[in-house]
Amino acid sequence: MVPLGIAYLRGWAPRWTPGSTRRAARARGAAALALYAGAMTPAVLGLAGVPADRLLPLRIVAGPCLTLVAIGLTLWAYAVDRRPAT
Repeated sequence: MVPLGIAYLRGWAPRWTPGSTRRAARARGAAALALYAGAMTPAVLGLAGVPADRLLPLRIVAGPCLTLVAIGLTLWAYAVDRRPAT
């Protein structure tokens, strides 16, 4: 997911994806990286030995919030791609 997210951030898209604008590709890249960060935050904090009571709000909130941000960016990119050209 990280290499694909970085490629999208740079405005590149794999051949198997439908053609889209650079702006939408960058939004997809940001969404992919936000989803990855949201999934990794609780695990990394647990492995780092951070006490559960000290950063509990970060552990609980970071994952779902970053996931919702990723979903919002993906929906925005989809809407931009489907908008009729003027």
